[in-house]
Amino acid sequence: MPHSTLTDKGQTTVPIEVRTALRVKARQRLEWVVQPNGSALVRPQPSALQLFGSLKPQRPFPGHRKEKEAVRRAVAAQAAREGLR
Repeated sequence: MPHSTLTDKGQTTVPIEVRTALRVKARQRLEWVVQPNGSALVRPQPSALQLFGSLKPQRPFPGHRKEKEAVRRAVAAQAAREGLR
């Protein structure tokens, strides 16, 4: 069973066996859950890049040109409502 030591600053090194098993990378956030019996669970938190594409879009992407034109129309409509200064 892998071991590590807690420093005076409350830091520890996660043993390589654990990092490999959890597939964690440097600077990846870890979630700690303290159980009522005094044990703790450690779960890696996925990065934003790992979550990319995990949600299905509600409608298909129309393309960059159509999106740009929609933004131009929205900005023009808002400027017309507020009046140009």
